[in-house]
Amino acid sequence: MNSTADFLFTPEEAAEAALDFLARLQAPDGATVWGKIGTVWHCLARRGDTACLPKPDKLYAAASLPDHVRLHRLGSESAPLGWLLWHGQKVADELTSRLAYLLSGHLLGAGLSEALSTARLTHHILLEISRLASEADDLDTVLPQLHQAVRFLMPADNFYIALHDENAGVLRFPYFVDQSDALKPQPEQTFPARGPDASLTAWLIRENQCLMLGGDDLITLCRREGIPQHGAACDWWMGMPLSNGSGKVMGAMVVQGYHGQPRPDQHAEAAFLYVGHHISAALDRLLYRADLEQQVWRRTNELETINARLRAEVAERQRTEQLQTMLFRMAELSNTSLSMEAFFAGLHRLLAELIDAGNCQVALYDQERDELSFPYCADLYQSELAPRAPGRGPVEQVLHSGRPLLLADARWQQEGDEALDAPPCSWLGVPLYSGTLLRGVLSVQSYTPDARYSWREQEILEFVANHIGSALARVQALDDLQRAYADLEQRVRERTTQLDAVNAQLQHDSLHDPLTKLPNRNYFGRVLKRSWDAFQLDPEQRFAVLFIDLDRFKLVNDSLGHLAGDLLLIEAAQRIQGTLRFADFLARLGGDEFAVLLSCVDTMDECEDIARQLVGSFERPIVLSGRELFTTVSLGVVLADKSHYSRAEDMLRDADHAMYRSKQRGRHGYTLFNQELRRDQADQLALEAELRHALTNDYELVPYYQAIVDSQTGRLAGFETLVRWHHPQRGMIPPSVFMPMAEESGLILKLDRYMIERACAQLAAWYAEGQLSNEVCLHINLSSTHFHDRTLLDWLLPLLRQYGLPAGTLHLEVTESALIDVPDLAISVMKQLKEEGVCLALDDFGTGYSALSYLHRFQFDVLKIDQSFVREVHCQEESAAIVRAILALAAALGLEVVAEGVETPAQVQALRELGCTRLQGYYFARPVPAASLEWERLNGIVPAATALSA
Repeated sequence: MNSTADFLFTPEEAAEAALDFLARLQAPDGATVWGKIGTVWHCLARRGDTACLPKPDKLYAAASLPDHVRLHRLGSESAPLGWLLWHGQKVADELTSRLAYLLSGHLLGAGLSEALSTARLTHHILLEISRLASEADDLDTVLPQLHQAVRFLMPADNFYIALHDENAGVLRFPYFVDQSDALKPQPEQTFPARGPDASLTAWLIRENQCLMLGGDDLITLCRREGIPQHGAACDWWMGMPLSNGSGKVMGAMVVQGYHGQPRPDQHAEAAFLYVGHHISAALDRLLYRADLEQQVWRRTNELETINARLRAEVAERQRTEQLQTMLFRMAELSNTSLSMEAFFAGLHRLLAELIDAGNCQVALYDQERDELSFPYCADLYQSELAPRAPGRGPVEQVLHSGRPLLLADARWQQEGDEALDAPPCSWLGVPLYSGTLLRGVLSVQSYTPDARYSWREQEILEFVANHIGSALARVQALDDLQRAYADLEQRVRERTTQLDAVNAQLQHDSLHDPLTKLPNRNYFGRVLKRSWDAFQLDPEQRFAVLFIDLDRFKLVNDSLGHLAGDLLLIEAAQRIQGTLRFADFLARLGGDEFAVLLSCVDTMDECEDIARQLVGSFERPIVLSGRELFTTVSLGVVLADKSHYSRAEDMLRDADHAMYRSKQRGRHGYTLFNQELRRDQADQLALEAELRHALTNDYELVPYYQAIVDSQTGRLAGFETLVRWHHPQRGMIPPSVFMPMAEESGLILKLDRYMIERACAQLAAWYAEGQLSNEVCLHINLSSTHFHDRTLLDWLLPLLRQYGLPAGTLHLEVTESALIDVPDLAISVMKQLKEEGVCLALDDFGTGYSALSYLHRFQFDVLKIDQSFVREVHCQEESAAIVRAILALAAALGLEVVAEGVETPAQVQALRELGCTRLQGYYFARPVPAASLEWERLNGIVPAATALSA
């Protein structure tokens, strides 16, 4: 029996076999097989004359093919994997269907194989990047290897990494490889990060956004932003900011291509962004480690300097101790009944312990007799010296000046004596005083070049001489020496205490937050690990983890400044600490995030009581800079459980997830992590991946259109475009489920662009078909994320020109929360949109924070009254008063008003009487796809008062 491997073919071999089979059925005049592997079309096999057979990009228009051309799709209709084409006689459909089914399997297998290879390569590269970050010693070693890793995923021959020094305001390029640019920066060079000379890389870091631009777009951006172009002009340029763990931009990674170099496709661009995040983490670890090593090096140098000073002080202390010992022994000598010669002999022995004093003599001067005597002389070349009158030798020089004398290579001739046979190489003499009376000279001399005297020996010899004169001077000097010794001991103790304090401060700083003085993330991780290990050994030592985040902290920072934000963090830390028990452990993880380890808790009810108290402690106002602020917190709670956790870090992760669930529920509350959240956490990740795939398909994310009508005539005035997700397996997924996920994951930019392009194309088609007049407008929601995207106008304005939409047709709806995040940037973007004929609508008016200030600062065209006011406008005077005020305000500002959520005839009548000109809601039409719109009714043929069933 043949093995399974005997039936395995490559797509090319399968295509050749298919054409052979087709030839045996009916010899065609010409046949070809096209297959799509990855994103590229390949001609897998051809037979005969194929000149008249179309290419894959022409196969979607099958109705325009000649009659003699036959084709069969390989794969699904929405996403074909390939085409089987021939011209000649017709073959049975059943046979060609089976043949196409077999070929589809081969192409699908080839595509999956290629995807698997790409995934394995990406996984290997990510592991390599992680290994480099863990094992590399410095940036110079790891950066070339990171470049090599990127080149495995995309063409990256021209690659460089720039690092941003925020304190100096400059850029460095530690790694720069460019095959065409001769102006290669050196690693030690710096370039300005701001100002007119700042490069495109500096602009990318400053704006903190990814750029993937072609040559023309690159030139347009540089001209618009006033960015000078350095070096050779490139055909395409890709760059992304590199951020550290706290989200702060630390540099950028750039790949560029010149003439003749292929531009990366979408997969390569996605791989570039994906790998870039991992490279950011790797560089963050390396730079953090380098900074830590630099700090350790500086601290080590400081400690070595202190240690050197201590060693010098210890040496000084030892020297002082030696001198003290010598003084004591000299005092013993002076208190004995020894002869003068014996006294000086003992003094010589003491002196020889400190300096090279093998040759020593003492000369005394008798002023009355004007005579020099030598009571002691120990010399290799001189024996006893007889008394004599003073001459011109070195001893006389010391007596004459009263100062010490140091001579090197001394040669002299004493008066009345012949020259010495062996003159000394070094001679040192000091005067001997008794009180203020000069008594004589103490001298030492050396006859070998290896032993030469210096000021140190002179100092010691003077010390000895000063203690020979009188007992009183000796006692006084001993007292001074004792004080010097005590002072030295005190200095040593102080320096030792300072050293201990520095070491303790270093350890404290490495484990605590400098602002709130709370333990930091590193310290909390140690305590969490220790508690988890204790819980593993003793299940009764159960604990819980609370993850706390301040709500709307960014608003305080942006409006009141970072100083106020710091004061708010300190106050928040104090309130949290005041709520906890004595044994609980509080830490600041970073930013506005705190974590608490609750010890000795057995049930989730205990955790819930503490969480409730924490939330309640923030109901009181906080006074900052003379004003009252109300801030709230969102909490996530996790209880230690061996059945669900194997690591302590997983508890912190789930507590973070529970905290985000609290924010999704409206903030100012807590969430207890349970099995449902655990399943939802995994489902959220799967749903996010499926949403990414849905953005590449044309059939899952469908625009729904809800009519906006004129309240008096009932005629169609416009549409609002809403997104609906038709999931192939899950069915209809409501926007309330996937829109928050899209906002959090950053997919909202792609989703909004996708919906705007689909809606504009549909509106242009309706104009071309004559279904609508140019007076009918199109409302589309725009997320606040777009106000951070400076390329909004770059893709929106060409889109409007592409579909030829008249000015005033497109209405972009924004919420008040979008304007809170970046008000200054929003004003700039909205002004440019107005100049291009795009109208702006303020959605959910009256439900935000300060709507009147927005009407004053931003130039809106339309106000949309929230359905919460419309719901009871016919039966509640308060709602009617609010609507009446909004209409009066709009009339004074010249704004159009649209009332949302109209569902009953009574609401319609009340709004008409109040003077609202445009209405929207289920009463007139539900949101439906374009194909399901009832045009006759929408165009006013059916009276506007006719209601739809709810």
